[in-house]
Amino acid sequence: MKRFSLYLMLLALVACGNKKDEVKPNELVDVASQGNVKTLWKRQFKASDKAFGYKLIPAEKNGNVFVATQFGKVFSLNAKTGVTNWQQDLATEISAGPGVGDTVLVVGGPEGQVVAMDIDTGSVIWQVSVSSEVLSPPVIDRNKVVVRTQDGRIYGFSIQNGHRDWSFDTNIPNLTLRGNSTPVAKGGRVYIGFDNGKVAALNIMDGAVLWQQNVINSQGKTEIDRIADIDGDIAVVATDLYIASAADKTMSVATESGRPLWSQNIGSVTGVTVSRRSLYLTDNQSVVHQLNRADGSRGWTQDQLLNRQLTKPSFYLGDLVVGDLAGYVHFLDGITGDIINRVRVGSDKFYHSPLVVGDVIFTYSHDGTLSALRFSK
Repeated sequence: MKRFSLYLMLLALVACGNKKDEVKPNELVDVASQGNVKTLWKRQFKASDKAFGYKLIPAEKNGNVFVATQFGKVFSLNAKTGVTNWQQDLATEISAGPGVGDTVLVVGGPEGQVVAMDIDTGSVIWQVSVSSEVLSPPVIDRNKVVVRTQDGRIYGFSIQNGHRDWSFDTNIPNLTLRGNSTPVAKGGRVYIGFDNGKVAALNIMDGAVLWQQNVINSQGKTEIDRIADIDGDIAVVATDLYIASAADKTMSVATESGRPLWSQNIGSVTGVTVSRRSLYLTDNQSVVHQLNRADGSRGWTQDQLLNRQLTKPSFYLGDLVVGDLAGYVHFLDGITGDIINRVRVGSDKFYHSPLVVGDVIFTYSHDGTLSALRFSK
């Protein structure tokens, strides 16, 4: 049976339904602004078109920012000034990336294209094809390029020549949300959350399965009720792995075994962010939550941005920053969750949560606006 995107089904239901039942985002209200938001620079690229589920996420390496457009162009920019170092036109659609390493950067496409480029010049080093579209940035670690595809497969390629060294496959449901979580590489392992609610740890060198656990059990009567996608960012800190599922569940599991440590009945399709003591996430109604990292106990919540399709929160110098569907960036106090400032940097939703590098925030929206910001209280 062909799998369908739940997003497309929901669009059809909304189109056929009564307008009074449509979910509307909260209107923004004025906030007593604290501090100052400074725009350091902006770049304007071509706006995206029908790019739902794409993760064109800026990446930073050695003082440069790398960014890709849906229409095949990849740029290296000076992170301080936004000035172009180089640009490359791959003449193929890009849906994910770039993933960056010390010497290469890699992007993926909706037809299964995977392209590796020299990080200093932008020249193409190798190109391969995988089994289906790539919707999360490739991950580079220990001379391996790890690529995840929408059909539930994971590939490990040689960073030098693109030779496929290993692959891993898992069964996924007929009906899933559109999108994939990005694998996390740490300590010679790759951790991946899947659309069937399972999490796996693989050896990055040969793809051997170290463990695989079904950590999200959804027992609904219909396929929609049983959706358990782990599509958002996962996080690894020491011996703990943190995940969130669309099935109203956020969990901590042991990295050595996948054994659940704690769980909370809060779901998220955008994933989790962790600090030294807390875990932060945006739930499926755009309510932002703080949890205690050690035991999952609840802290503050922020619901003034309800249904504004918020990104995952990014941790910024003790506070949080999130983007919304209309190009606004909101700053939240890390201790109380209060909204303390906001700025509009574009006119459309963001590909991903803001990228924080030191005291600089990079945002990239579907209208093609790439911004570098700094916030000071």
